[in-house]
Formats: sequence, C-alpha cells, structure tokens
Amino acid sequence: MKLGKLAPKPHPKTLLMSRYLTANLPRPAARVFREYKVPAAAKLMYGNDSVGDCTCAAAADHIILTTVHTGTIGIPALADVISMYSAVSGYVDGDASTDNGAAMTDVLSHLQTTGLAGHKILGWAQIDHTNSLHRQLAVDLFGATYVGVQLPMNAQRQFANNQPWEAEDNDGGIEGGHCILRVGYGARGDNYVTWAKWDQKASTAWSDKYVDEEYIMVTESWINQATQKTPGGLNLAALMADLEALRV
Repeated sequence: MKLGKLAPKPHPKTLLMSRYLTANLPRPAARVFREYKVPAAAKLMYGNDSVGDCTCAAAADHIILTTVHTGTIGIPALADVISMYSAVSGYVDGDASTDNGAAMTDVLSHLQTTGLAGHKILGWAQIDHTNSLHRQLAVDLFGATYVGVQLPMNAQRQFANNQPWEAEDNDGGIEGGHCILRVGYGARGDNYVTWAKWDQKASTAWSDKYVDEEYIMVTESWINQATQKTPGGLNLAALMADLEALRV
C-alpha cells in the first residue's frame, strides 16, 4: 500500500480547536463508533494502493462518513479524488515521477475553496493530538478527525494480517507519512479508516507514538441549523466569525 503525507505544514487558515472549547463542555462519550453505517459499496481504495494520494482519499472518506449519517450518502468517484490530488500536489496521472504526496493543510485549503465532488468545508481547526480529551471531543462533536501519522514499517504487516496497530519496540523504523481518518474510539484505543478498511483498530499507545497532526473539518452537516450549535455546546459563534474572516 502507498502512503503520501508530507510533513506537517503551517497554514494561515488553520485555527486551533482549543480556542473554542469552553470550561463547561460535557465529557465526550466513552465510546464512539460511526463506521457501522457505511455500506460496503462505499469502502473504496481511491487509488491509494498505487498512488500516494492518502490525503485526498481520507478527504473522500470524510464526505462518505458525514453524509451517511446526515442524509443521502455522497460517494466521490476515483476520478474526483485523483483530480484533487493533481490540483493540490502537481501529480500527473500515470507519471510516477510526479507522485510525491501532499500536505494535509493544502488538501484542507482545497476542500474549503474548491471542494471535492461538490462538497466543501467551512474551515478546519487543528487539535492538540497529545490531548486525549480533545481528540475524543473532536470525534464526538464533528464525527471524525483527519489524522496524520508517521507510519512505522510494521504497520503494513499488521494491516495485511488484519491485526490492530500496536506499538512495538521493534517497529522497523518509520516508513513515511500517512493520512487516515479517525471515526471512533473506545477503552482499547482508536478506530481508523485507511486503504478501504473502515475498522482498522489501533491501541492508544500506538496513536500516542505515531500521530503527528490532527484536524477537525467544520461542515454544515454537523451544525444544528435551528440552534447554530453542536450537541456538545461548541462555541460556534466565535468559530464561524473566525472562519468568515478567513474566507476567500
């Protein structure tokens, strides 16, 4: 399988999720699992077995995840994902020399300004990936998080053997950067989406060791239109004001 996430890249439109968390927020649910509703027909590779477009494949998975829970499911086509990867990274379809990966923030910026398969985001915010409470709140409030990891060599073997990702002392070193979607968590760790698999388990120790960036995508589908608040009470007034100020 291919990877394709470049090093974390600062972006002027990146907000910080911690700014919008108030002191009276309830604790997140003890367990979240949203992958159960995704049909088999929507569990697609998006070329990430041959092209380093993981950042764009994860964006497509985010659209699938949010729409399946809020209305009619939207399933981007492979051509849409490859087209976005080309626009963001300069990849020329079929030319391996141009397949050099992409920065997650560049993909997020493209999702806000141009979108993918007719779907745009309002903005995005970075999570403190070392804060377990913030990570759980992000999934609980926004459905999923867009996660970057420094993938160890043994992760490919564990994935192929249908094993959970576990932190091992002898991990073979880091293979490279990879982008995945976090759609759930529980007492034993996290649940990620990658390479067309929607239930890749990972221990908390694994995530603590290898995650190097994480974001929420702010989408209208997760905002209650009557109250303009999320069920958890996120300070959307401040968030939306900042997003509007950053809008192109």
